[in-house]
Order: sequence, then C-alpha cells, then structure tokens
Amino acid sequence: MKILHFAVENYAGVPGNMVKAERELGHESYLITLYRSSQRFNDEDICLNLPFVAKKYMKYMKSFLFPEERRIANVRKDEKIGTPTWKPANVFIDRLFKLRDKYWERKIRNVLNSIKVDTFDVLFLDGGAGFLRSGRIVQELKNLGIKIVVCYYGSDLRTRGIIPSVDRMADYRFTVEYDHTILYPEAQFIFAPFELAEYAKPVCRQTEKIRIGHAPTNRLIKGTNGILKQLYQLQRRYPIEIVLIENLPHQQALSLKESCDIFIDNIGELGYGINGLEALAMGIPTAVEILPDFEEFLGDHPFINISKDTIVEKLIPFIQSEELRKEYGDRGNKWVRDHHDPIKVVKKVLNCIPK
Repeated sequence: MKILHFAVENYAGVPGNMVKAERELGHESYLITLYRSSQRFNDEDICLNLPFVAKKYMKYMKSFLFPEERRIANVRKDEKIGTPTWKPANVFIDRLFKLRDKYWERKIRNVLNSIKVDTFDVLFLDGGAGFLRSGRIVQELKNLGIKIVVCYYGSDLRTRGIIPSVDRMADYRFTVEYDHTILYPEAQFIFAPFELAEYAKPVCRQTEKIRIGHAPTNRLIKGTNGILKQLYQLQRRYPIEIVLIENLPHQQALSLKESCDIFIDNIGELGYGINGLEALAMGIPTAVEILPDFEEFLGDHPFINISKDTIVEKLIPFIQSEELRKEYGDRGNKWVRDHHDPIKVVKKVLNCIPK
C-alpha cells in the first residue's frame, strides 16, 4: 500500500516510527509535517514550514486570548461531558482560522500534487489534524477512495478535542492514550510504536549515590513539583542524587537518562509516556502513576506504580537493592519489546484496513 502520514509535528518520533515500520513491511510510506519538532525528531520526508503554528509566539497569543481553554493538567477529563470537540472560541477566532486556511492552501496543494497524492491508498492523520481546519482537502481525498485513518496522541484530544470537519471523514480511529478511549469510545487503543534498538544498550552505572531521574517536558502535566517534594524527603535519608532533565536537546537528555539508576516518568491520571518507555528500554526501573482501570487493562507490567504520597515508600526498596533494580530493568526492556515494537503496532493497524 501507499500510505501518507500527515502530522503537525513528528510528536515524540511516533509518526516517524510508524512510517519506518510500514516501510520495513514493504509499504511505500511518507511523512509530511507542518513544522519541525522542538525535540529534533526531524526524520519527516517533507516539512511544510508553514507560519501561524504552535511556536512560542502563537502559544502566548492563545494563552492570552483563551487561557481557560488551553489549560493543561495531569488529570483526566470528565467523561460525563462527552467527547471534547474543537470549535472556534468566537467569530474573530473563526475568521483567523479561515484566513490561515486560505494562506496555507496553495502551498499544501502544490506539495500534495508533487507526490501524486491521488495515487495513495491511505491518508493517516497523526494527531487528528487535517491539512486545513475546514477539512476540505481531506474530504477531496476521501472522495477519491483514499482510506482516512486518524490517530490521537495526547493533548490533541484532551485540550483541543476532535475536529469535526476532519474526524467525521475517518474510516478508522486509533489512540495511544488509554484515557482517550473513555472520552471517545470510537477510538481503538494501540500501544505507541517505540523504536527500541537505539535505546536498548547495556549501560554501566557505578556511582556512590543512587541517581534518580525525572524529565519534565511540562511540569504541570508530569506532576514535577510533587515528585521533587518527595525526592527531597528521600534525599535526607538515603544517598541519592536527583537528576532533573529539562529543556535539553533530545540526545543530551538521553545521555543523562542513561546515567540514572531509577527513573520517574510522572504522577497524575494520564499514565506513562515515551519518557518512561525510553527509561524501560535502557533497563532502568521506572516509576509512574497508573490508575486501577488502566492497570487492569495492562495486566502484568514492569512499572513501579506510585502516587504523589507513595513515592518515598515505593522507591526505598529499589534504592536499597541493586538486585531489585536489575530485575525490574530486565522486565521493563522485555515488556517494551513485546508491546511497543513498531512492527507489531503497525501490523495491528493495517490489518484493520482492507487492501
């Protein structure tokens, strides 16, 4: 099959991992993004580099125009309110999106024509964004018989919500976030495709202090303040070193993470993320908060299940026992391989799409 992925950015390398796995399986697959990832996951085939996207100046404008709508937290949305759905906040915002669509459309169409988009079998909308907020181009491609697949990744559904003009055209919907399946039951859960090979390296960690790492991309989402508060308590009782990995290029962040003996992904209601998978793949025992329903869904897993009040008690056995750290590290590496291998994930997705 010929598969075209379109994403706002190469979120945590996930769209890129999908494309690589599809190619390994013999499909002709491409990735187009609106702009390059700040984390330097820059293996897209085409980057449109379009203006008026989620750069710092746009994020500031959004927070000023509608701060409540864009507030991000580490708690689940209330399922009783229904599926989060995007709509313009007011007439002014609606006109801005229409102007942006008009400005973008010619360049997007030129790029799609250059790759002969009408010859593709599948359009995969990573993050649920169409090329235009109007959904016009996606509608045209669907009319040509191209299958439309939408996959949601995180805040795209929690804070922005589905884009009705795009989502209504989806033939298949997937998500890599468990809480999305509660908010939007039409989305089928898949494990995030994660490229294990580049992380699964034996690392020699021989330091006098136990190094406990944490890497917040957003402190509020990760529950960083609560994590640090508990780690400071641990530091008064045990010889530990807190390794805060923040605002660094991805490769530098990985180098620091490799030096850790224990890693804390996050606390809150959203479950583990790519940060945690990286640590597991490195053979580092990894702590994260997992709510009971998600834990039941996962079954046997290698995470140290913590909460804001139990970090100290849950980590003490791992600080005291090198053997326990190795046991959980080995389990974690195997679990990532068994569940998040991109080939397995892509096969599950493509098996849903008739050839």
